Amino acid sequence: MINRRTVFKILLFSALLTALLLLCAFILERKESIRRYADMKEASKGTDVLILGSSHVINGLNPVVMYEDKGIAAYNLGGHGSIIPVSYYEFLLALRDFDPSLVILDGYMMERDYHFLDVMTDEYTDENRKDAVSQLHLCLDAFPLCRIKLHAVRDLVSDNGTRLRLLFPFMLYHNRWSSLSADDLVPAGMSAQDNRLLGAQIRYGLDWRIAEHSMDTGEEDETISEGERYLQMILAACRERDIRLALTYLACNSTEADRRAAERLGVLAASEGLPYLNMLSDDPTDMRTDYSDEGHLNLLGMVRATRAVEEFIVQNTPVPDRRGEDGYSLWQRRAEQYHLSLDERLLEAGSLTEALLILGADPGHADALLYMPGTGMASGDPAVCRLLDSYVPDNGVRKAHCDGEPSFVVIGSNNNMCDFCGYSVNDPTDVGLGSGKTLELIQVENFTGAYLDGDESENLLDMEDGRLSDAQLVLLDPDNGEVRKRLLFNYPTGTAPDEEQ
Repeated sequence: MINRRTVFKILLFSALLTALLLLCAFILERKESIRRYADMKEASKGTDVLILGSSHVINGLNPVVMYEDKGIAAYNLGGHGSIIPVSYYEFLLALRDFDPSLVILDGYMMERDYHFLDVMTDEYTDENRKDAVSQLHLCLDAFPLCRIKLHAVRDLVSDNGTRLRLLFPFMLYHNRWSSLSADDLVPAGMSAQDNRLLGAQIRYGLDWRIAEHSMDTGEEDETISEGERYLQMILAACRERDIRLALTYLACNSTEADRRAAERLGVLAASEGLPYLNMLSDDPTDMRTDYSDEGHLNLLGMVRATRAVEEFIVQNTPVPDRRGEDGYSLWQRRAEQYHLSLDERLLEAGSLTEALLILGADPGHADALLYMPGTGMASGDPAVCRLLDSYVPDNGVRKAHCDGEPSFVVIGSNNNMCDFCGYSVNDPTDVGLGSGKTLELIQVENFTGAYLDGDESENLLDMEDGRLSDAQLVLLDPDNGEVRKRLLFNYPTGTAPDEEQ
């Protein structure tokens, strides 16, 4: 007969073994999904608007901007590579904790007509299938095992081994010992890698080579796609719970197939009485400046798309203004962190393009003075020129570059933006800054001087070490006019090609 002491030892050993296995599972699991949805648990208590869609949504809609502008308490549940069937299951999993009054669903990839992500159709490669399963892990790993997750995995993939790895990620990640880092020991919500934008993610690049697609990519298919069928299932789930649904098709470098899908989504929205915002026909973004690559918006494009959607919400499906209300400190904290992170990134900008994107999207950080000598490459950089064109229309930067003459551009925190190009500023020219101080500029051959309030004892520009740089950006405190930092940018030979005219 087993005595009590033996039973206690067995139970203690079992408890310690279970704890050890759970600890190993936590350490070894891939953290991207947990970091991606770090705010999800806390946000579930107050979210009024839940946003569903693909990476177009992740990089296109910023809940922090929505909250600051309109008091909209939103959470971005978009998933990388998420076709609408994946969004459907993310929605059901989220409803275990969230109680939104409005769902925004983006229709990108609605025309995709395949069921299993690991099968797809013949037009896709094995690499596409592998990527789709990997992206499904990013969407689902953060959610605990439950009946809905079990059904999602059985519905979205066909291979039993892949299903098991999605349900029990430890099976996939158990051999990660060689790639572990200190961050793997940090719980969700406490890591520097945690998402601090309520699900959104910012891209800081600018692809100036993007040209609008015009080719036709096939005949329109009148059959109902898998994407459309699952959209109807999302609508049914919303109506069952008395949740309003609004549809969008966010700005992207669209193909003809995308435009047909957006039109078809509009027909569906009209037939179901749903509000619909089609940015392919009424695009608030600028293709010259707002894209980080063919399909994704950068910081500037995200701000513009977000403001279009928040206005769409206010006009068509209004929700309460939560600014200042108890229970919404998460949104206020994230707004403060958003501006702080942009400020820190501006001060450490790795490229002139990145700095100009931040100044354009969130201009209150500094009065910025940009100097580009005529011998430098910055004034010939197409990305830089396109951004300056959007901030200071009809500027003379391109001409000055062609003439080998310097350019000086003011990007004021008070929206006072202007340029002075060429050797034509012989008499001091005054420009009012956001700090209330006056900038005096003189630009003659071999010398440019920039002074505050007539104090010519201190040139704001570095005309010694920085004189031969391709560009220097002087950031002034918008409150007192003091120099916060001088950023010098140098282009390696051949990295700033002239834009074809």
